[in-house]
Amino acid sequence: MQITIVTATKSDKKSLMRFYKQQHYSAGLLGFDHTYLIKSSSEIIGSVIVSAIIENNQQLFLHALVIKQAHRQKKLATKLIQHVLLQHYHQNIFCFANETLRYFYHLNGFSQIAQSQLDQLLLKRYLGIKKTNSTLLVFQRKLLSHKNEQ
Repeated sequence: MQITIVTATKSDKKSLMRFYKQQHYSAGLLGFDHTYLIKSSSEIIGSVIVSAIIENNQQLFLHALVIKQAHRQKKLATKLIQHVLLQHYHQNIFCFANETLRYFYHLNGFSQIAQSQLDQLLLKRYLGIKKTNSTLLVFQRKLLSHKNEQ
């Protein structure tokens, strides 16, 4: 299977939202977003969104990481995260995930942190989601000073 990872463009928005809907995942663009797609031929088989939420925010929020069911267990999520980390090596990246994904994020260079380390924008979002998901954890990929330190 030949795959490519690309940055989504405005023309991808409808197919991206259709992809998330087909995967039964509610995803939204938050503002100052970068969306990365894994494609096989022209079909979207995976996606992730990285949002700054406000302009020049150094705390990026990685969310909506979804791989199409038929393509899971092929390390595509790892490839997508590694691509994101290369694109945003100079920024702190945070994500929220269930406790069951702790090992996955650890393997991909994230550390679990306390919610108190989030800025107000992300903390508000985290607390809102945690109301319906009590096992939600916060993870951070720390700022790297040079691209080649990964």
